[in-house]
Amino acid sequence: MAKIFITGITGFLGSNIADFLSKEGHHIVATYREKSSKNLCLNYYDKVHWVLQDENNDWVNTIINTSPDVIIHSAWMGVSHNERDDWECQFQNINFIKKILFVAKHSKASRFICLGSQAEYGPFDGVINEEYPLNPVEAYGCVKIICSELVKQYCTYHKIDWYWLRLFSFFGSGESENWLIPSLVKKIILSDYMDLTLGEQKYAYLYVGDLGLAINSIILKHGQPGIYNISGKMLVTLKNLVEGIRNKINPSFKLNFGKLPYRLNQSMHMQGDSSKFIKEFDEFEASDFESSMLKTIECLKEKFKAQVNEGI
Repeated sequence: MAKIFITGITGFLGSNIADFLSKEGHHIVATYREKSSKNLCLNYYDKVHWVLQDENNDWVNTIINTSPDVIIHSAWMGVSHNERDDWECQFQNINFIKKILFVAKHSKASRFICLGSQAEYGPFDGVINEEYPLNPVEAYGCVKIICSELVKQYCTYHKIDWYWLRLFSFFGSGESENWLIPSLVKKIILSDYMDLTLGEQKYAYLYVGDLGLAINSIILKHGQPGIYNISGKMLVTLKNLVEGIRNKINPSFKLNFGKLPYRLNQSMHMQGDSSKFIKEFDEFEASDFESSMLKTIECLKEKFKAQVNEGI
């Protein structure tokens, strides 16, 4: 099994990746900040070698001395909607990834795995592969592209296998309350209606647990370095998704479709072609969509009902 250093372990994607990899028997080293909540890591907390990431300590050399073989960089500053076009916020990610690449070089890591985004492509409609033109419309997507090139050039120069995963739509436990599915469940628990667009958008959602499976395949199979799309195959309209969730919780909850306008540059069909990854590393979409969604809904219901009971 591999020794893995992972950034962003206390976040939505990082915590779920670490959960999967810890169950596979890998040894995990992770950074955290004093203000970070580790609530999403409770299932495997004792299996992680925790390193405090603080400006006043030598955390970079501490990580290097653990000699990780694989580095997974899932941390990213500025993922909320109001920060995605904040260039100063996004620029911080360039400085941080430089430190993680320094760790990769001096720890003699063999593989560097980094999480990119569909935002690098900008607005699009349909199923797209890795050759689709890059046309980001926010600082978030622009800086992701800058960092992908840094990873490619640095790792190629230092003979480190690199993998840049462009992620599409995900769902699962630990997602921020500001995103669609958690915000919908919260509304259903706490109020009696929700205003939405017409809901004609089509997304190919992937259960977040399957991201851990995809990354584990990279760790085990030593495939060709490069850029890979990671996307679900099951296409669902936003309206059907929202109605399905509503009906599982409270069928009388009112959904006001058409009350909100579509945002500027709204894509109506967002789906990645993951065939390049599947050809290199095999299939990764292993979870049943309905059962995974039901599990996610139940977790969210418990969370928001607990908040109500605590008066939050």
